[in-house]
Order: sequence, then structure tokens, then C-alpha cells
Amino acid sequence: MAQAGETGGPPPAESQSPGPTRVAEPARIRRNTACIRCRDAKVKCNASLAPNQPCLRCSKLELHCVVDKSHKRTSRRSKLEELAAEVQHIKDAVAPRPALPLPPELPPVRQVQLQLPRPHLAPHPLGDSFLPAPSLFNRLRPYPSQSETPALTPARGSDAVSSIQMGRGAEPRALGSRVFSGEDIDYYFDKYFEHFHPYLPIVRSRDPDASYKRGPVLFWTIILTSCRRFARDDTVFQFLVDSLLPEIWSSVSQSPLRLPIINSLLILATWPFATIRFLSDPSMIFAGIAMNSSFLTGLHTGFGAHTEFRGPQHGVCDETNEEATFTWAGCAIISHRVSAYNGCPSASPLSNLTIDKILDGSSLFPVPRYFAIHLETARFANKVSRTMCASLEETQGVSHHLVSHVEDEYTKVQRMFYPDNSDLDNFTLLSTLLEIQTYYFMPLPGYSEEILKRNVIKCYTTAEALIYQAMCLHREIAFLHYAPHFVFRTLLSAVCVVMSVHLSAYTKGFQADTVDSLIKEAIRGMRTCSVQEGDLHVRVTNMLEKYWDIRTHIPRTDVTDSGVSVFTHRLGASLTFGCLRRWRRDMEQARGASTPNPTQHGTTETIQEGPRPGPNADLGLTDPFQRFDWNAFMDDFDWSFTSNYLAVQ
Repeated sequence: MAQAGETGGPPPAESQSPGPTRVAEPARIRRNTACIRCRDAKVKCNASLAPNQPCLRCSKLELHCVVDKSHKRTSRRSKLEELAAEVQHIKDAVAPRPALPLPPELPPVRQVQLQLPRPHLAPHPLGDSFLPAPSLFNRLRPYPSQSETPALTPARGSDAVSSIQMGRGAEPRALGSRVFSGEDIDYYFDKYFEHFHPYLPIVRSRDPDASYKRGPVLFWTIILTSCRRFARDDTVFQFLVDSLLPEIWSSVSQSPLRLPIINSLLILATWPFATIRFLSDPSMIFAGIAMNSSFLTGLHTGFGAHTEFRGPQHGVCDETNEEATFTWAGCAIISHRVSAYNGCPSASPLSNLTIDKILDGSSLFPVPRYFAIHLETARFANKVSRTMCASLEETQGVSHHLVSHVEDEYTKVQRMFYPDNSDLDNFTLLSTLLEIQTYYFMPLPGYSEEILKRNVIKCYTTAEALIYQAMCLHREIAFLHYAPHFVFRTLLSAVCVVMSVHLSAYTKGFQADTVDSLIKEAIRGMRTCSVQEGDLHVRVTNMLEKYWDIRTHIPRTDVTDSGVSVFTHRLGASLTFGCLRRWRRDMEQARGASTPNPTQHGTTETIQEGPRPGPNADLGLTDPFQRFDWNAFMDDFDWSFTSNYLAVQ
């Protein structure tokens, strides 16, 4: 019995009056409270013989032993309640949100700003090489990183003093026959760095005079971009468009390109000229030139003056490592984004050492959070694009298993940034998710209609959330007034998804009023991106609006009912290009059904102007195509290149 008592632990009575057999043994440390691990497991807690050491059970199981008298054991019922509350929270987060009223729409033609006297600005305490981005763009990352504030670079030259540090305004400059006052230049630079720069923070100095001395093309590009929304004269924007494009091509012809020229090309690829058309957009050409020029000058290494890429022909190098790092990151992002919405494979290598250092936080020049998320998602989408391109070259579609696997992998990427995402971060993540899910519209031959229906509705949900997120951002920060052009193309893709699903045979259970309000809200938001009367944004939204209004009068086809994209080699943009091509064909057929054929059996008949009676004429109903401007509508579907769209003389 004595051995049994020693093995199992003596009862309390024996511990108060220890027997003679226990005098020589060290007494086990006792305490009134068991550790939280043993209490939760409802087992006896045997304290260690040594002070401040875990109990025997925690030591054996390698658990963290903590003694807390206030700890209450969590029952299974409590855990179930916590899980139920968490599930309800997730349901509330993903529940359909009511449509928000839109802010007043900005007219396509820029408003003329009053020339008010510019207040005197004191020099920024951090100098002119760093512009603090708004908090929405610059929130701390949840993953380890250095400070969000980019490291400052030393001034270029020992006696280099900017006009901002001197507290004086910029010098007046002239472009062609037009003179810009110093006050106007300061105004345009301030507006650019306040509203546009945070989306593409590649220009690391905000001093107008220093910018002009390093490269006049970059100087005028910044003013042109600012004039998209803040032109003080209603003629200055068009003047800059007409004057700057020849300067761009003249500078590109002088290889190797310097960093200011590369930055100019990236800015113009992000906010293109208002004269572009759907296919005649030189943004991809600009991005490709910027990418190759960065390779030639060694910017991809993260060094502004790499000895192996610099020679006598480059002259004196004044590019800093910070500028090289930010410019190369901008090249990687913009090159992929413009390739994605054009439906072409990206030539951007997003896996080199400089990009890896930026994303893992080991770079000497950490980037803002918004820029880092764009870079991470662009790198993932670039890999997806290459994979899908290889798959589509061998087959006539993409396996839904492959798309689902890619979607699961992207979920892991998204988890790196949660839970501290801003609405702007969520929009970027949703944009890439939509780019992935659009491959569901290109199934392999012999696909299952039930699986296709489930996948396209999932893509529809993402498109709906993306449209809602864009409108919320516009209400908060006037997002669509200053957002890059690829945001507009993303919204166009989302609208094509919504319209394709709604016009297909998979719309049972959908509320027509909800879909109609969503489409109209998206079209109005896209029109808000317009910067000039009759630009691409206006033409595309007019096209969508007209087609949507007469959708019930368009004959349905097997392709329309299936919801499958007829394009398969435009990668993630295949659905958008396929919808536009199919809608144009549908409108041509509808036009043919509403217009008499002037030739029958080889003879030409004279007919009167105007459409023939529609199919409901016998019922006394109005022809839906009566008084419809066909020429204007078909111009919106223009699929041909305009002559000299690059403005090369």
C-alpha cells in the first residue's frame, strides 16, 4: 500500500502528516490552481519539482504551461457558439449589399478651374524626394516589412537645392507656342502628386524644375496627366495631347532611353491619351519599350548605375537605386496589366531578385502597401496567363479543374494580406480573381452544363462584388476620376460577365430588376472615367447602354444561351472580346431583319427610306428599332485600326 500511495500521489491527509518513508524524498510542489491546459483537458495537474517549470503533463506533451486563476474552462457548447457567431459574421460580410446612390457624375468635358492665387507652401520637412501617400494607399502590411516610408535618397549633387526647398515657385516653361506660368506648373504638379501619383509612385521627386532639367518629356507628361481632371483652360488638354505624342516618339528613337523617358512611357500606359480606340491603344507598345529599356540600362537589377550596363554612351548617370527599384516595379505591374486587358501574353518577368526583395520586405526601399499588393497579384496573374496560354495552344478550352486549382492557389495569396485590407486593396484582389475566373467561360468540348453553370455564377458573384466595390471607392475618394485605365477595362470585363450570364440560360432565380440596376450602375460608373467628350469611355458605355436597352429584341442563339465565349486565344480578355464581337453580329442581324433587302433574284428594287414594319406590326405595336441610329451604333463596335494612330510623322 505504501508503494501504491507513492506512485499515485498521497492523499491530502498523508501530505499534512508525512510518514517516515517520505521524509528523505523531496516534497512535490503543490499549488491551489491547475494550469489552463490541464483544466481544459479535465485532468490532474502535477506541478514540477523545480520552480517556474511546466507541469509534468505539459512538459511531456511539449505544451505551453500557464497558470491563471481567472481562466475559465471552455466547454464544447461555448466553442460551438463561437463558431456559429463566426459563421454568421461571414454571412453578413458576403451578403448582397443594397445599391448605393451614385455621386454626381463628372461631365466628360473637363471643367475650367478658376485661377485663384496659389498659397505659399513651406518646404516639406522630408525634402522633395518623398511624397507621403494618402492613408488609404499606405496602410501597414500584416506581413513583416520595413517601414512603409520609402528611404530618402541623397540630393543629386552636393549643392543641389530644389525650388521646393528654397520655398519659391517653379519657373515658367514653354511647349511649342504655349507658355505655362510657374503658378500653373506648381498647380498641376501638386494635383498630379495628390491624386494620380499614389496609384503609380514611380516618380521619386516632385520638384518641377528638377524634373524639367532631367527630362522635359516627363515634365510635360505629368502636366498632361494632371490636366485630365484639373485643366485651367479648356484648350490646354487637347494642346498637350497633340504636342506631346510626337515628342514621345522622337525621344523613343534615341536609344538607350533614360529613366525619365521610361517613367513617361509608364505613366502614358497607365493613363493613355483620350484619342485611343478599343484596339488602337499604344499602351502595350509603351509598356514594352519601357520594359526592354529597363533591361538595357540595368534598372531590373535595382541599381540606378550598374557598372555592367553603363557605358560612355549613357553620359553622366544621376539615377538613384530607389528610382531604379520603383521604376522596375512599375514596369512589371503596368506591362502585365495592359497585356491582360488586351488579351496578350505578358512579356514581363515578375520573378527576378529585385521583385522578390520588394515583396519579402528585404529591399532597402519598401513600397506602399497598395503598390505591393498590385505587384504580388500581378506576379501571380502573370504565371496564370502563361499557364493558360500554353493550355489554350493545345486545346480549344481550359479545364475547369485547372481553373479551380489556380483559384485555390490564389486564395493563399489573398490570405497574406488579410485582415487589414482597405477597400482599395480589396478591389485589386477582386480584379485579379475576376481575371482568373473568366477562364470558366472557355470550357473544354463536352463540358458539363451543370458544372459550367456553377462556375459562371461564381464568376458573376465576383463581378457583382467588384462593381459594388468600385462604386464605394468612388464615393469615398473619387476613385474613378483618377484610377488607371486598366480599372476601366476591369469594370468592362465585369459588365460583360454580368450581361453574358443574364442573357444566358442560367438566369433562373435572378431578379431582373436587381440585374438591371447593377448594369446601369456599372455603366454610369464607367462613364465617370471619361475625360473628354467622345473618348473611349463614352463610346464603350454608349455601346453597352444601347445593347442592353434592346436586348429583349435580339434573337437568342445557342451561343447566347450557353454563355460560352467564342474567343479562346485572348486569354483573360477572351470573354470581353467575344461579347463585343457577338453583340455586333447580333446587331447586324437585327438590322438586317429591320431593313428590306434591295436585291431579289438579281434585280434591284427601289425602296423607300425607313425600316420595314417589325414582326409586331400586325398587333399595332411600335417597332423597337424605329428611329434607331444604326451608323452611330456600329461605329461604337469599330474593329478596325485608324490610320496613323501612333501619330508618327
